[in-house]
Amino acid sequence: MDETPNPIRHNTSAPPVALPAGHVGPVMLPGTNREIWWTGRVAIGLRYEPPAPREPISRSAAWVQSLMLAWSRRQGQRRSARTA
Repeated sequence: MDETPNPIRHNTSAPPVALPAGHVGPVMLPGTNREIWWTGRVAIGLRYEPPAPREPISRSAAWVQSLMLAWSRRQGQRRSARTA
């Protein structure tokens, strides 16, 4: 085994994965379930993935939200009327 010091210096941007010295092969990134290939020096397989599109708000959800906001406004008006 090579006894030269490891020239790679890890910092806070390094993936939060404990890699044994000399490991080459697949690594699963915690919290993302993304698999990368660790070559010993770099990670292959990291690419930008935009966030998944969210579904539009349904009409019924928008209706419930409008009712809740209207109720909240009425409660706020009653409180301010009592303190006036």
